[in-house]
Amino acid sequence: MNLDIADNPKASLSAISYKNSFIFLTALFSAFRLPTDVTPFVLTIHRYMTKLNFRFYLSLVYIGLIAGLIGTSLTYILHAIQHFAFGYGLNGENLSFREGVLQSSAERRWLVLTFCGMLAGIGWYAVHRYGQKLLSIKQGLDNPQQGVPFFKTVGHALLQIVTVGLGSPLGREVAPREMSVAFGSAWVRKAGLNDDDARLLLACASGAGLTAVYNVPLASTIFILETMVLSVNPRALGAALITVVISTCVSRFFLGDLVQYSQVTPFPVNTALLLFSALIGILTALVVRGFRRSTQRLPFLARTDKRLIPVAVLLFSLIGFISIYQPEILGNGKAGNQLTFGEMIGWSESLQLMALKWLAVWLALAAGAYGGLITPSMMLGSTFAYSLAIGWNALFPSLSTEGAAIIGACAFLGIMQKMPFTAMVFLAELTRSNAEVFMPLTLAMGAAIATDRLAAKWQA
Repeated sequence: MNLDIADNPKASLSAISYKNSFIFLTALFSAFRLPTDVTPFVLTIHRYMTKLNFRFYLSLVYIGLIAGLIGTSLTYILHAIQHFAFGYGLNGENLSFREGVLQSSAERRWLVLTFCGMLAGIGWYAVHRYGQKLLSIKQGLDNPQQGVPFFKTVGHALLQIVTVGLGSPLGREVAPREMSVAFGSAWVRKAGLNDDDARLLLACASGAGLTAVYNVPLASTIFILETMVLSVNPRALGAALITVVISTCVSRFFLGDLVQYSQVTPFPVNTALLLFSALIGILTALVVRGFRRSTQRLPFLARTDKRLIPVAVLLFSLIGFISIYQPEILGNGKAGNQLTFGEMIGWSESLQLMALKWLAVWLALAAGAYGGLITPSMMLGSTFAYSLAIGWNALFPSLSTEGAAIIGACAFLGIMQKMPFTAMVFLAELTRSNAEVFMPLTLAMGAAIATDRLAAKWQA
């Protein structure tokens, strides 16, 4: 048998794989009394598989499955930590994190957050002090054949989930994305993909991890193209859809078709809401610039500096102290969004919640903690827009304060994370809003982008 396929060395399989293929097919052909010279048959299949880049598409399926399982597992871990830390849901009660924190004692909140600070300080000091260098997802994409270090990234992601479960005011979405990329990096090293395929695979892993925890397949597909791949082409779109759909199916199989904000009801999109959307887009862009400036130098100490450990304990204890009076600041920000999306607070409470959440996020970042900013950004935007909408209704034609909160959350998220298209679809999928909501969302986002760019030119 001639196994020389040097005419196509890029896609050549290992000698062992060929040998196993021939042995298997020879036995199969013999069982059905067919000719046992299977060389032409195997080489023909191999040529078709090479042409279709079978190895790459098999890798996409693998990443979709793995990301779905990672998102599901981290969700279970997060909820278990939350229930145990704040003492709710242990007897089967169906309570949200906001309700669970509210029913816990003030002392318990402070103790849990102080312990969270100790764990964050020691944990991330160890992550940065020992072993391989921690790499971000973007750094992994820059060198896709190497990717990110597996064990360090997995440990780093688990530490994020644990601290968010203990009440850290940062988001949970980065952890499943980083862990999915870590598994993708390990796969790339074994699969023999070229640089372009490996880079696209890791980008898709990041988006698949996002949909696994938020159940937002379309937004995650756009996220891959808008923030990871930075281009739109049929190949990237197809790869993103494959991984995201598979990951979503896996997570829905275990967690169900979850709606993150089920309290949102259809709201009218009237002229007043459209005018308010343009105004809130302008104002939100300016607030985002202030938030960026306040956090851009954090943490003040290097994470390899031992002094950051007691600083983390102190700052997280301060977060715990604030939570005694405003428990909704704890967690990734979903609690605040539930209040504004459900129109359950007044304008002064909303502004107070925004200010204290801003402070809590600042303290966590100053302590050297890691976590996402997607849901915290949404909460800051929703509380800001909600309070202004109540004031608008006192002076001008009435609009939906619930709708205003959603629009503000979208504008803040899109500008803060530099992903305007993702943000609009993300909010629509999270709330299962009607398609008519895209008009005010687009108007607010356009005004926010224009304001942000004009402000950047003015400061240049």
